[in-house]
Amino acid sequence: MRWAFIRQISSLQLKPQGPLQPTTNINVHQETILLYRALLRQCTYLPDSAARKYMWSHVVQRFHAYFARVKLGDGRTILRKRQTLDEKKLSEVLGDARKSLKYLQRANDGHIQHLRTVLDMTYGRVGKRRRLLISKLQAPDFLVDDVALAVFSAKMSQNRKTPGELPFTDELAALLKSQVKQDSDRFNKPPVREIAPKVPSVNVWQRKFPQKRRDNFIRAWYAKTLDRLMPPLDADEWERLQGLALGTIPWDGPVFRRKLGTSDAKVPLDAITHVVRGDIPYRLTSSTDRVVDKGRHPETGSTPHELTPRFMRKLWTAVFEKCPRLDWNHEWKKWDVTWGTVEKQLELVLDTKKRLPLHLFDGVDEHGKIRQAAVEPFARSTAEKQ
Repeated sequence: MRWAFIRQISSLQLKPQGPLQPTTNINVHQETILLYRALLRQCTYLPDSAARKYMWSHVVQRFHAYFARVKLGDGRTILRKRQTLDEKKLSEVLGDARKSLKYLQRANDGHIQHLRTVLDMTYGRVGKRRRLLISKLQAPDFLVDDVALAVFSAKMSQNRKTPGELPFTDELAALLKSQVKQDSDRFNKPPVREIAPKVPSVNVWQRKFPQKRRDNFIRAWYAKTLDRLMPPLDADEWERLQGLALGTIPWDGPVFRRKLGTSDAKVPLDAITHVVRGDIPYRLTSSTDRVVDKGRHPETGSTPHELTPRFMRKLWTAVFEKCPRLDWNHEWKKWDVTWGTVEKQLELVLDTKKRLPLHLFDGVDEHGKIRQAAVEPFARSTAEKQ
């Protein structure tokens, strides 16, 4: 059943039209299966367990987006095409799949920017999951009947026409006020500078600002602000990410990769390699999974990094600092926003075999202040010289 939606793709023959097109005349059905399996395989190599689950489901959903599950009368379920893809559209879709495969391979090789983007997608800092987390905050929690829904809808429509009063829920308002105070360097988006839109009272001709332009101005500010907000995570996920960033939760290490099997059968490796790898400068071998190209990436300029616990903690810390957490304060009846912070500790290592000039610290207490007993002889000697 898993491969049913792939088998229903038409057996069109791709013609080379650009750099992303295969040089061989290979069947679309076979190429799609190879890309699908290669993407899922790369998802299992990601160094974060949450990233492995999210990217796996993301790849499956993207392939299933062109098909719909239809339940027949006898209880069977089949996959039916939602839209018919022509040759040009099909080539574009397969090209996007090849680009995604390259991106995942570079993330697994240790390219910082690629792996950081995968982690941002996993924890809802960018991409589809971020929009889903934001949409949950836009829906109020008190809607229990149709009357409350009608009152809230009327309030939203009224607020759209009033400048400075937007239909923010309490969670969104608390999150917005808190993010304005944060340092914008930790986010990968432009900073949020205002908690309310500043609509001008007059236009360039010194006339009253039209009501329709005022509404459009508020809607544009509202959309821009939502695009820059960082949605909060659940308490369990937030605490897990905190443990990974601090090192209290041990890292499982890189995922073990199976070695490629050897066979005497004659397989057209050139065509399969081109389809699966695309234009990636990697070499397949029989003893290891693949040899990583140690050169710089042509677009980002990054180089592969070895996946170590210290390297992963740095990446988790960068993501954790962009993740807030919302907790309801029963005493003050409001939402408290807690941002992820990791204090950087300086570890001082001294060589005990060498003799240290500890006499330099004579007369100084544990807080770095000069003791009173050491100050009096210094003052008396200074007075005698005068």
